[in-house]
Amino acid sequence: MNFSAYSDPIKGEPVRIVRIDESGQQVDPIAITDNVANYIRGKSGQYYPVYSDGNRSGSKYCLIQNAADILGQMKIRTVGTDIEPDTNPSQQNTIPYRMSIQFQMPDQNLPLSQFRDSWYEYELQGNVKTSSITNTAGNTVSLKGLSVNPATPDNTYVFRLSDQRAISSGSDATMVFRLTLNDMNYELPYSFRVQDYPLALKLSESSVQRSDDLILTVQGTPFMQYDVTLPVPGPGEDYPLFEGGGWDDPKISDYHVRVHPGWDGTVRLNIHIPKNAPTTSYTASATGPGIVQPVTTTFYVDTKTMNLIFDEPDENQYALGDTIELSGKLTNIDKTSATTLIPIYLSVTGPNLPPNGAPLTNPSQEVVDSAPDTFTVTSYNPVLGLWSYSWDTSKFAGDEGTYTAHANLQPIGYLKSSYPGSPGSIDGEVPPSWEYELSAPTIHAKFDEKTGGVFARGDYLYSWWYGRGSPGKTSTLSSTGHMKWYIFGPNFRYADYNSRFPLGDEGSYGITHSRNFTYDLTPGEYFIVYHHPGHNNQFDLLPENNLYFRGILNQMFNADGTLKANLGSLDARNAADALVKALDSPTIDDTYVMDTFTVEDPLIRIRSPGDLVVGDKLVVEGATNLAGKGTTADGTDIADKLTLTITALNLYEGGKANTVMNITTDNTYPEKYDPATGIRPFSYDPIDTASWYPGLYQITVLCKDVRYKSTSTFELLGEGSQRTTTANDAQNPFPPRTTATPAPASSVEPTFTPTSLPATQSPGFEALIAVAAVLGVLITRRRR
Repeated sequence: MNFSAYSDPIKGEPVRIVRIDESGQQVDPIAITDNVANYIRGKSGQYYPVYSDGNRSGSKYCLIQNAADILGQMKIRTVGTDIEPDTNPSQQNTIPYRMSIQFQMPDQNLPLSQFRDSWYEYELQGNVKTSSITNTAGNTVSLKGLSVNPATPDNTYVFRLSDQRAISSGSDATMVFRLTLNDMNYELPYSFRVQDYPLALKLSESSVQRSDDLILTVQGTPFMQYDVTLPVPGPGEDYPLFEGGGWDDPKISDYHVRVHPGWDGTVRLNIHIPKNAPTTSYTASATGPGIVQPVTTTFYVDTKTMNLIFDEPDENQYALGDTIELSGKLTNIDKTSATTLIPIYLSVTGPNLPPNGAPLTNPSQEVVDSAPDTFTVTSYNPVLGLWSYSWDTSKFAGDEGTYTAHANLQPIGYLKSSYPGSPGSIDGEVPPSWEYELSAPTIHAKFDEKTGGVFARGDYLYSWWYGRGSPGKTSTLSSTGHMKWYIFGPNFRYADYNSRFPLGDEGSYGITHSRNFTYDLTPGEYFIVYHHPGHNNQFDLLPENNLYFRGILNQMFNADGTLKANLGSLDARNAADALVKALDSPTIDDTYVMDTFTVEDPLIRIRSPGDLVVGDKLVVEGATNLAGKGTTADGTDIADKLTLTITALNLYEGGKANTVMNITTDNTYPEKYDPATGIRPFSYDPIDTASWYPGLYQITVLCKDVRYKSTSTFELLGEGSQRTTTANDAQNPFPPRTTATPAPASSVEPTFTPTSLPATQSPGFEALIAVAAVLGVLITRRRR
């Protein structure tokens, strides 16, 4: 910028220009040499000349603006396209390789009238950098030393990227606008992708059926017009035709349209196949600017028959009474059929069924060809794209054995659809089918291996069981059934049920009785009988003549209300035996399984640590019959927490009474069940005794969950004392278990020997409080 106009005859030429801030101070000075400011810095605004004597002008100023704020965006103007883009010029991320374009600055707001000589240039950066282009007239044009308005359309600067040596198709390039005024060299880049769009046709499918549609995608240079054609039919013929898509109006005919691609270089056309179109090949072709030979693509019209698919089952073995989910889909559906429900005819063959098959609801009725109402009928749903049927075998009074379910598009039974080319075949193929093994309803039960079938009073009583054959299911839509169980023990006869027993793949269930339930049980052997309603899905034997009875059990009744067994005066074994004999009656089809378990008094044995010397590590460990970590089938946490407390039993000098030691770890849980001993070990982290007083100490292990605790004492000797015993000499709390282990659960009465662990009487809470002055965890002081 030249500042000779700012000279003053008296003060001379300005030496700098400055901006005046809010407080009147001169800021952001810009030096002037030979009346030219070559370096611009600071904020935009009015800058006043300052002379060599330090005075500044108060009336003369120049306005300095940020070029970035007034240049706007660089854009391209398309030239010579058949169709004018909606916005021209515009800025695109991708520029066509063969499109005629001019780079412009249409939004600039520069004071061009004040500029002298050249003040900007362009530089094209691709494979190399260049400051010249070959325009569409074939002339080489320099992009340096420009002074014309960069927003003005000028065909001199119109060129194609394909004519420039610096640019390759499929590459990234940048056009740089550079403001060279006063050697500022301020740059504004515009980066873009170079993409060629040769004419091409692409079909969504190469083969299509009558009444269907396919998509033809036309690729070409954006905004250039192309003619796309299909074969023209003769009189009375139906050929594929254009029906929907982005053609240019007006449509020339159903078989000839003109299209122009958008900036992405593509346009989509829908081709409809009439219902009576000849089954042959058809060729679509396209021509356009610069195309010598038409570009073509071929598709075929086929007449494939609708295909029926029968999904392979997840499993093939079921129990009579289970619900079997049948499903599948259809393919090769014509456009008309795809909007309506299509019937699927189901039938079943197998042991003692009619030769032609039976409906899935009545094994005694034979299906009749061409009589739809004799079949089990479901429908293909075009919205969901599938067909399905829930086969409730509880309503299928068949025998055990292997059955085959058949699906067909025609109401034709097995005899006329079981061989290729038969009247009931589908496109000459045998209709799909699957075999299913149906067995009698079953029940399986077991106690968790972690329990060994032994439970302490106050622990959760739980087991796992599984019932097949949808026991107690009340309707086809129901997902739950009904199961019963009975418990017999010392002076104890109890009936219970679950009216929401999970069915099918979710048929695994577990009994979970609360801690209060076992807390009130007498230690000893117990019998448990799991009761399944059997094949007829009806309980033929009822406790207290009540389907929903829960509580103390005395009598069992037949479903007709007659007394079947009186259990009130029988001991546990005989009561269980009487119930089993009643269930074994030939007039009752209910099934069952019986098992035994043992209830014991809680037991916590603490291994004596022996005589310890101050500074030794105290290791507290032992064994218990309380529950270790685990969960029941309903997610109940069954673990018993064991809390450790160490109490000093001596009185010490200085009036210091019983002091509770600092314990690093005071909680633990029983470990894995040991079948050899029938109990679980437990242990705590070693405890440092370096700060303890010599004397007598008491170990207390408390389980609040079952309201039980056990204690043990040991002596801590002074430093330098002679030990008389060690922990290794102490009593072993893990003696081998000598009693018999319960046998696996079965459907007959097993022989079990009740198991009881030796019990150690522990002092009550009152006695412990009298002995220990303080309970809890306190920090002890070091001995002086």
